[in-house]
Amino acid sequence: MELPPLRVVIVDDSSLDAELILRELNRSFATEFVRVDTPSGMSSVIEAEPWDVIVSDYFMPQFSGLDAIALLKKLNKDIPIIIVSGKLGEDSAVETMRAGASDYILKDNLARLVPAIHRELNELSVRRQKRRAEEELRKLYHAVEQSPVSIVITDREGTIEYVNPKFSKLTGYDSHEAIGQNPRILKSGETPAEEYQRLWQSIKAGHEWHGEFLNKKKNGQLFWERASISAIKDETGTITHFVGIKEDITEQRRTKEAELRSWKLSEAMASASLCFLETENISKMAQILVDRCVEITNASFGFLYELVFGGDARILAVSSTAAVPAGGLCAQVKGHIEREGFFLVTPSDGLLFEPVKAGTTVLTNNPTTLDHLICRDSGNFGQINSFLGTPLKVGSRVVGMIGLTDRPDGFTDMERREIEAFAQTAALALHSARAEIEHKKAMDQLRQAQKMEAIGQLAGGIAHDFNNLLTVINGYSTLLIHEMPNDSPFKVEVEHILQAGERAADLTHQLLAFSRRQILEPKYIDINLLVKNVEKMLKRLIRENIILTTRLAEQLGTVKADPGQVEQIIMNLVVNARDAMEEGGILTIETANVELDGAFALNNPGAVPGRYIMLTVTDTGIGMSEEVRRKVFEPFFTTKAQGKGTGLGLATVYGIVKQSDGYIQVLSQPGKGSSFRVFLPRVQGKSEGDILLDDAPEMLGSESVLVVEDEEGVLNLVVHTLSARGYRVFSTASPVEAMEIFSRNRERICLLVTDVIMPGMSGPLLAENLRGQREDLKILFMSGYTDDTAIPSEASDERTSFIMKPFTPDALAGKVRELLGTVS
Repeated sequence: MELPPLRVVIVDDSSLDAELILRELNRSFATEFVRVDTPSGMSSVIEAEPWDVIVSDYFMPQFSGLDAIALLKKLNKDIPIIIVSGKLGEDSAVETMRAGASDYILKDNLARLVPAIHRELNELSVRRQKRRAEEELRKLYHAVEQSPVSIVITDREGTIEYVNPKFSKLTGYDSHEAIGQNPRILKSGETPAEEYQRLWQSIKAGHEWHGEFLNKKKNGQLFWERASISAIKDETGTITHFVGIKEDITEQRRTKEAELRSWKLSEAMASASLCFLETENISKMAQILVDRCVEITNASFGFLYELVFGGDARILAVSSTAAVPAGGLCAQVKGHIEREGFFLVTPSDGLLFEPVKAGTTVLTNNPTTLDHLICRDSGNFGQINSFLGTPLKVGSRVVGMIGLTDRPDGFTDMERREIEAFAQTAALALHSARAEIEHKKAMDQLRQAQKMEAIGQLAGGIAHDFNNLLTVINGYSTLLIHEMPNDSPFKVEVEHILQAGERAADLTHQLLAFSRRQILEPKYIDINLLVKNVEKMLKRLIRENIILTTRLAEQLGTVKADPGQVEQIIMNLVVNARDAMEEGGILTIETANVELDGAFALNNPGAVPGRYIMLTVTDTGIGMSEEVRRKVFEPFFTTKAQGKGTGLGLATVYGIVKQSDGYIQVLSQPGKGSSFRVFLPRVQGKSEGDILLDDAPEMLGSESVLVVEDEEGVLNLVVHTLSARGYRVFSTASPVEAMEIFSRNRERICLLVTDVIMPGMSGPLLAENLRGQREDLKILFMSGYTDDTAIPSEASDERTSFIMKPFTPDALAGKVRELLGTVS
């Protein structure tokens, strides 16, 4: 009978004792052994090869059994060790077992050795199998926890027993909120009940189910999921649970839907062009375009008109899905179009002409504040609750409009973008059809329209266009308010327009500040006013279990800093405080006038004695250790979990404070919250927020100014603003023409107001050319671009300045007056 193999390390200084042990082992094993009697010998042998068991003497001159046990632990080897001794008292035996010996055997009872080894080898095998099983379970657990798809496990009745982190991240339900619930918490009501019935029938029968759901997140947002659901069975084949593996396909669905809408619009354009080719009837062509716009947006009513000489609108087509749309006049208008080919409407103050006047899309969805008639004067088309109107442009010239009204849930930004893109193509197609009715084929029209659409999409940047539009909207709103009597019934509505425009401008400035692409201009500011302005936004940043309080000092001094930077300081500190109070607490913002003395500067390296405004943000959160407090401003240092923070928030605060010649101090203890104190130098000066009051004096002048701006709306606003304040204004949209105007009037023109980016020649190049003719010419650059390369380097000398779009008429006038100097 072949004996089982055994690899054994004998730790003994006596070769005779080792021979006795080996003789006993050879009776039951095919033994392979090595004898050692020193720590180094035992260490090298164990590290070099795998061994089944260690048999060690208790007493040795240079080593001992207890030393061998300790060395085995140090080497972190899971090998049974049995102590063999000639004499071993009860206390020593207990000590040996406590130290980690697998067993102890007296030399006069070696018969116990083989059974002990069998037992230990069996236990070792069990331990190793258990470890392998635990490792496999650990890997499986981490795979599920870190899965990029949602995983849900329910019992047989559908009660949730487990969700992975991806589920929580996607749906907004934490695991403790989801466990114990039914997956129906995600139901949106959009998936038919029959689909759920088929699902349950399939999985209860032990089959896999595959399908897609339109589900609802905790916050009410809808999302699409592709799911695979199957049964989990025990060893008898009985279903014990169900597991669902679900993937978020919302973006995929949106892309497909957008592609479908785009295809439908393209197909409509082709159909309209073909219709015109066959019928030479532009109204029928327009009807196809409007019908498709109403279809893809689910609007209740739509129309398309072209402008004719004198500014009247010639409605070419109307489309309706409602029984009595737009005041019940749809049938009347349609009949008139069928007879005459159009329905004529004169200009009015209603929404019918608003996109044409503004030269941009108008989208409004708020029925609680909407008191618009499509045509206010005549009442045509009646009152509406939502509106999307996009001008039809050929080049920069507005030639008509597509209008849509009364979408059940309001119009979306995606629909706005799609209709805007479509309107460019439609405008070109309609214009080409009318101008070349007998000379163009339908496919030629479509190719040209697509080509010009591509050129239109490449022209200009979003920020530039947006800021140009805001400049016009806010500028003319301001002018209207100044010129309206206080009892005008329209003044409140114009103020609403201005407020909306200012909020849009503020949003643009905030986004630019966060992306570090805003032009930073230090201003005299009142920190108290700044805190009050951002307080509402800060309350949206924090959770409901956090109370925000402010303690603002009276008669607070002024600081000179960039308001956007100071806002970023406040928001970063508030977000940091919020994250430190997971269980809720109190967040306090304080201001005070303080004076830092030499003692403070000595104890706080980096501080400079002087008069400061102190801005303090205090929380009652978890606090910080001294080690964390020392590193808190280091870039990329964070105590948050992976993916929860970049480690740049406080580093950014530190950089802004330092750039503003300030100092920041942190006071914190573990469990006692934290307090960040920002010290900004106090200066003499009036807050610019106080300067821009309604009763501020007009900035008048009589000098001659040359204005160059390729955007017609902005050009008209600048000319109107400066002319109204007494300036002699020369204006043009062309840099080339500007050079001609200047060459004829170089002795009179003392200021050039120019856009930075213009077709044909940039503003800085134009300024350089004109400065070559008159060295003392003052320059004021305007731009809506956010790219640093758009900001001329010349904008830093005393003869040159810069104003960022959008700007108000008062800001423009102030900038001009500042450049030209005080009126004599």
